[in-house]
Amino acid sequence: MLSQSHTRTDLSWTDTSPRPRGLGWRLSCALFGHRVSNVAFAANPGPVKHCPCGERLLDMHAETRVSHTVSCFLLGHRYVRIAVRDGHHEYVCTQCGHPLLFRMDSDPYADQSTFKKKVRYLCNLFGHRVHPVVSRQGFHEYACDCGHSFLKEDSGRSVVKHPLVCLFAGHYLRFTERRGSYDEYLCRNCGHTFYFVVTE
Repeated sequence: MLSQSHTRTDLSWTDTSPRPRGLGWRLSCALFGHRVSNVAFAANPGPVKHCPCGERLLDMHAETRVSHTVSCFLLGHRYVRIAVRDGHHEYVCTQCGHPLLFRMDSDPYADQSTFKKKVRYLCNLFGHRVHPVVSRQGFHEYACDCGHSFLKEDSGRSVVKHPLVCLFAGHYLRFTERRGSYDEYLCRNCGHTFYFVVTE
């Protein structure tokens, strides 16, 4: 269950377009992408989500540019298990929606339903050594032993690297499918997926 400690005024996600915040907020979104939060989404149910800057977020038929959640990257993600599939345990960050996939037979968190995990920075710098998971939605899914997963068009990959455009510009996300109580979105540049809680 996601924390309900955030209130409607924390980040101003609403189902109607909010009054846009100041120029600084809009400039930040223009430079780095929009902020997303599963905590805020769960606390503010509705069929439409808006960024505090006033822009509509995560439409199923349009691309959304999202920023990195720096607190998760530097301090660690807080994960909850959402599925067992294709011989893997699947987890999602309760804040930013970052997923993890671990083989069931080598999952270091198999006995935990929730946990905190920092990013493996070496994988981010030098690339993820990946294994194939499954083919779905016209893509090939891969996972690294660090848990990071990707959807890529090409098969037979053993390494997946993060392109610099994602590091500097954020992720450009499009809806792929509904997975239980989450909507999955895919970055067009790196194949990174994100899961955002369904609130309608």
